[in-house]
Amino acid sequence: MHAETRFVYLNSRLLPVAAAMVSVFDRGFAYGDALFETMKVSAGCPVFFDDHFQRLNQGMAEAGFSTHLDSQGLASQATSLAEVNGVEGGRLRIMLSRGTPPRPAGLDPGGGLRPTLLVTADPFAGHPPAIYREGVVCRTVRLNRGGYARLKSSGLIASVIARREAHDAGAFEAIFTDGHGRMLEGSVSNIFFHDGETLATAPGTSHILAGVTRQKVLDIAGELDIPVVYKALKVEELDPGAASAFITGS
Repeated sequence: MHAETRFVYLNSRLLPVAAAMVSVFDRGFAYGDALFETMKVSAGCPVFFDDHFQRLNQGMAEAGFSTHLDSQGLASQATSLAEVNGVEGGRLRIMLSRGTPPRPAGLDPGGGLRPTLLVTADPFAGHPPAIYREGVVCRTVRLNRGGYARLKSSGLIASVIARREAHDAGAFEAIFTDGHGRMLEGSVSNIFFHDGETLATAPGTSHILAGVTRQKVLDIAGELDIPVVYKALKVEELDPGAASAFITGS
């Protein structure tokens, strides 16, 4: 698909990419003062849209964004955009910034701003099948994103750097550890361990972004009566002969 044929929704208006303009003073650009959700598109439809929308709403409330999003309207935009861009399988991204102040301002956002809403949809063929058959190499990085890790915000420079360093070292993903060496999450994923009987993953209270796909795995584990332990494990606690691991993400 040529760039000129791609469209986005900007503040509920369907626009060609070249015509979609955001102010240079928008707080999402100036301070990373924005939230986002990324979800898989399958058969032209966003997967687990309601779950992603709920998390976006929770983030808006916690971050103090003064707006209300219509779930049905946004879902309609998402499906329509995937169709217009010819995306049968790919990625849908919803980004919501706090908005643009009437004049350049400092860190304090003040009030009364109208948030900027951007929806994009692009093809993604998925990872090579060999990744699922053979597994991937992950690299641990000491990084605890703190109490606001639960917010899916656009200020992800630490994750970007960690992931780039992991790739430079030949690894597929960077796994964040806390000051005690306990594995919390990946730069764009959650991590699970299985010892043949029990599934283990870091608890949602341990400064992680609890992913939508993570919750689906936990739901399936419950349906299959697989015991789940909410614990962040250290590398040395794993039995190389018995433990397996997998990462999840939209």
